[in-house]
Amino acid sequence: MKAKKSLALFLVSCLILCAFLCLGVSAEDGGESGGISTMALVALIIGGVVLAVAIVLCIVKRKALTEALRAYRREMKNITWYSWKNVWRSTVFVIVAVLATALVVGLLDIAFFEIQYLLTGTGVHFFGGK
Repeated sequence: MKAKKSLALFLVSCLILCAFLCLGVSAEDGGESGGISTMALVALIIGGVVLAVAIVLCIVKRKALTEALRAYRREMKNITWYSWKNVWRSTVFVIVAVLATALVVGLLDIAFFEIQYLLTGTGVHFFGGK
């Protein structure tokens, strides 16, 4: 029964992916005609073909898919997950490291622009002056 739920979830996610792809391409170059654009139509056809192939493969390879999902579930039970405290600390560390790196790169960028302005008299000048 759980394999059927996983299959249904997979098919729904494929359908949603195709819909977003179609809407994204349609919004990108919809034009003034009001109809569906050529790229959106192509994306919809490709999405439909991918979805049809996925359905056919799921039906034909039903036993292999069920066994693969069971093996996946068994492996997920064997994973040793980090504690919430460790995950939170690591996340905070990564955010602080990214912000510090961005600050250093930004300050170096400003310094190099200022040096360029002082040497050539042209370019971007951040502090005072014209």
